[in-house]
Amino acid sequence: MSELFTVRASNDADTLTLTLAGEIDADALDGEIRSGLFTSEVTTLVLDLADVTFVDSTGLGVIMGAHKALRDRDGTLILRRPPGTVRRLLEVTQLTGELKIED
Repeated sequence: MSELFTVRASNDADTLTLTLAGEIDADALDGEIRSGLFTSEVTTLVLDLADVTFVDSTGLGVIMGAHKALRDRDGTLILRRPPGTVRRLLEVTQLTGELKIED
């Protein structure tokens, strides 16, 4: 990745919010999501994407894997404030109907 990836986590009961910035690929995001989902009782994962500049296909795959893992245990993945480039990626891949997106 050419741009620094940062993540800030906050946990409130059963909700984990990851505030992300920079470029997202599998290497950047996978560990953060796995540690949040599988080491706690998280049923809602919020990914705040407002400061994300790029998501590649592997990063999208990690997001979809988290969505499936949460859905399988009656949980929810929320993508919060995706910027235009990320929103277009979700539209092109026809995931806007599959994922919960908040502005």
